[in-house]
Formats: sequence, C-alpha cells, structure tokens
Amino acid sequence: MNYEELLKLLDIDSPEEFQYFEHFADLMECAAPVSYEALFELASQMDKKILAELIENYFDEISEGLPDDGTEAFTFLKNVSMALRGMLRLIPADEEEETRELVGFVEELEKFRNWYVADSTIECTLKKDGTAQKVTFFEALVLSRMEKLNGEEYFYGFDDGLDYQLDEYAVSFSDALRAEEEEEGYIEEELEENHESEYRSGLEEDEYDF
Repeated sequence: MNYEELLKLLDIDSPEEFQYFEHFADLMECAAPVSYEALFELASQMDKKILAELIENYFDEISEGLPDDGTEAFTFLKNVSMALRGMLRLIPADEEEETRELVGFVEELEKFRNWYVADSTIECTLKKDGTAQKVTFFEALVLSRMEKLNGEEYFYGFDDGLDYQLDEYAVSFSDALRAEEEEEGYIEEELEENHESEYRSGLEEDEYDF
C-alpha cells in the first residue's frame, strides 16, 4: 500500500487530519501490507505529541482485551508502547536529526504492525471441545473481546506466542520513558499527600487542582 492508498484507507486528505483513535486503530489493524515509505511519509508530517497520545491510548485499549492470565502479554504491550512513545518524545526539532531519529521509530512501528496483524502466531483452544486454531495476536485479541461479550470461551496462548523482540535501541527509550513517568507519578503522589509541599508553595488550597 502506497502513501496515497494509505490516506484513502484512513479517510483523510493529509497527515494533519490524523488525530483520532480510529485513525491509529485502522492503521494498526489493516491486514494489507503498508509500505515503509508510506508510513514514513505519514509520520513525518504528523504532530508527534498527538501521535504519542494515540499510541498510548491504543495500546491501553487493546491491553484491556487480554484475558486475566495474559500477564506477560500485558507487560509486553506496555513495553512496546513506551518504546514507541519514548522514541517520538526525543525526536529533535532539527530537520536532519529528526529524519535520522524518525527512521528508527518508523522501522519499529512497521516491524510491530507486521508482526501484530500478519507474522504472530497465538494458539486459541475452544474450551467446550478442545478445538485449537492458530491466529495472529490481533485476531486473538478480537476473540478475547468477543468472549467478554458472551462469545465462545477459549484458552489463549498469548504469553507463549510472544516471539517479538524490541530492538535494543528501542528498549533504551522504553526504559527512559518509564523512569520519567515513574518520577512524575512520585511527584504527583507527594502533592496529593502533602498539601504543604514546596510544589504548592504560595498557593491557597482552593487555587490548585491535581
């Protein structure tokens, strides 16, 4: 799928319109191959902050579709989300440096998307008769969501099917973002617990809202 075909799939005329959850979901869940060049052209013209927010929202949403015993899969999705967002957040404003860093982001996004909808293999076994089928990670998520809506019940091999490896370069961004978010969470917790904190110095209690 080339760039023009990708815009048509997303029902947008330009990357500036790529702003909603449905846009990112359509991009990630399209079974047809999307060229690297098309992904790069799209990402290069998008607001990186909006893209990072869409990534976080999408991965949080699909994680909710995991069965209760899919703990490793939950951690895996969290790591991928943080790696992609971490790479985006550190893309510099300089055009030459931005292009270099964006290449790494698009490569990781393309690799995960291809694995997610095409190359992954998750075994799902029907509880009522033991019939097993092998589907992609995305298709297994769909089955799990349907089950939560009173669909057929399965045993899912999510954790056994995690053969995806984040690039070491991407992992470093995941670690950096995790540390940053943990620090932000620590500060917010301190603010909640200590109304006399230096972070609220000079404010009356009705002047702040956390």
